[in-house]
Amino acid sequence: FGSSAARVSVSSNLWAMLRLSVKRLGLRPARPLLATVAGHGQRMRKQSFGYGDHAPPDAPGFGGEHQQYPPETVGNTVKYISENMTNPPKYKEIIEGIGYPGQKNSHGGLCTLGRIYYGPGRYDYGRPKMPKGWVANFFYPLWEFGHIFFVADRWLAWRALRHILAITICFIPMNIHMHWNARMMEDYKKTHEW
Repeated sequence: FGSSAARVSVSSNLWAMLRLSVKRLGLRPARPLLATVAGHGQRMRKQSFGYGDHAPPDAPGFGGEHQQYPPETVGNTVKYISENMTNPPKYKEIIEGIGYPGQKNSHGGLCTLGRIYYGPGRYDYGRPKMPKGWVANFFYPLWEFGHIFFVADRWLAWRALRHILAITICFIPMNIHMHWNARMMEDYKKTHEW
């Protein structure tokens, strides 16, 4: 790799650059950095993310017994549908669903998106309660998907809608161009031999 003098020169340059970086970063105040780590001057959250309260009183999916597991009685079904279908999406859910630069995430296996509403009263806070009936237990995975996607974490539905719209917007010009090329190729075949 060359002479030892060249290696010493490169090594001393690297050390000089490292010393300058340490001096430069050492003069910077640490308080604003810590505030950005926590997010806009808030305390660090362990179970939820996003701005604002993590369990506001009108948050979707919080409430009584009818929010905890699939409704098994007509009364619980009516309460579940009336509370959840008349609760419009919050501004926070729409913004978190659309996304923004620097958006926080959480650690996960399949999905690295956390909960923006979490706390006591939510169906999956602690150990989820299972329904008592056989039919409700059989359809529990379907209920949980619908409950997460359209009630408890509705911002995930906004995220899916964002992907569908963006893919459609990007696909349409390519599809039009593909059909133009196919027509041009057909016209070319009519007038030229292969």
